[in-house]
Amino acid sequence: MKIFLSGSVPLIIVIIALFQKIEWRRHIKEQARSYFQEGAWIKFALCLTVSVLGTMIVTVIVGRFLTFFAFLVPLFGMSMISYGTIDVMHRIRRGQEFGLRDFFPTDQLGSVVGLYFIKGLYLFFWSLLLAVPGIIKSYSYSQAMFILNDNPGIGIDEAITRSREMMKGHKWELVVLQSSFFGWAILGSFTFGLAIVYILPLYAMSMFVFYDYVKNGYLKSNQYENVYTVY
Repeated sequence: MKIFLSGSVPLIIVIIALFQKIEWRRHIKEQARSYFQEGAWIKFALCLTVSVLGTMIVTVIVGRFLTFFAFLVPLFGMSMISYGTIDVMHRIRRGQEFGLRDFFPTDQLGSVVGLYFIKGLYLFFWSLLLAVPGIIKSYSYSQAMFILNDNPGIGIDEAITRSREMMKGHKWELVVLQSSFFGWAILGSFTFGLAIVYILPLYAMSMFVFYDYVKNGYLKSNQYENVYTVY
């Protein structure tokens, strides 16, 4: 959702995507919603919010005293949260308990931080060419952390390359899916972020379900068939 909040995707693209009447978008959300047992929705939203806010607060504190190292806190914090969120969604789908600690896993720490940093670096250089190449590549690389979580020990470049291959023919689909949450982003601006906090579990799990669909299509065909057949 942050890609829309930050204004990275032009509003006209979001509006066009909103008018895409595609049935699978509703099915993905329904499937994502079905995984949350009683209490898991609110617990997930609160834990994720506390994790992100905690990282931001520590970043500010460290920045006041150790300016040179201030960038390390969000690098380590957000990379672990990104990876940990995927771990937590695995737990939710299996009906297992989870807590705040699970959003900060230390396994594969080097690969997780490295992937977060390298992907951000690549996107920075692509963005220097103009906004559009940067946006396109952000969708190409969007599945890299899922792939790393699915394949412990995979190389950083291999995870990014596999994401790029996996997303061939699916980038617009992801734009359409993410755009369906745009209304919540607007509502969040009028509710001091409360609406966004509420919808975070559905958004995160929808991205997880989307990854499953795209991965299955990738594994079934070397031609990366469109598993939604929307074209």
